[in-house]
Amino acid sequence: MKSIKFNSKFLNIELAQNLVNKLLSYQQINENDFENGGILMGELYPKSNRIKITHILVCEHSKNSKYGLELNIKCLQKQMDKIWDESNGTITYLGDWHTHPESNPKPSYIDYKTFVKNYFVSTFEQNVLLYMILGNRGNIWFKSFNGLWFKNTNIRK
Repeated sequence: MKSIKFNSKFLNIELAQNLVNKLLSYQQINENDFENGGILMGELYPKSNRIKITHILVCEHSKNSKYGLELNIKCLQKQMDKIWDESNGTITYLGDWHTHPESNPKPSYIDYKTFVKNYFVSTFEQNVLLYMILGNRGNIWFKSFNGLWFKNTNIRK
């Protein structure tokens, strides 16, 4: 059982404009652009049912294509450990993000399978993980997952 509880039905997410801009820089706009992705890290505020995304992590990938991505886990873990240590554990793993070459992104079967597997094998203290898919026109599919259900989540910029 995860020790930090959030109500995923009323969860509020903060995402600063500079992080939105960073995400937008990875859109698959051109025909030959490959998928990109990485990790979301941030701060947890369970009393106000709020999560603040503070870091968008990216590494060179071992394998990626227009329609697929294999995250460089070793590189991402190294970045996460450094941020965790420097913040004395106040900035933590929140979930994953990646791009799709479509204007209104939707998760594939493989995405859903990966999200569920990740929830049950990753180490984190909260009862929800965040998943974000960025489309090629700036639209974002964004949900929280509590191990059973994906919920729409409000993003405050």
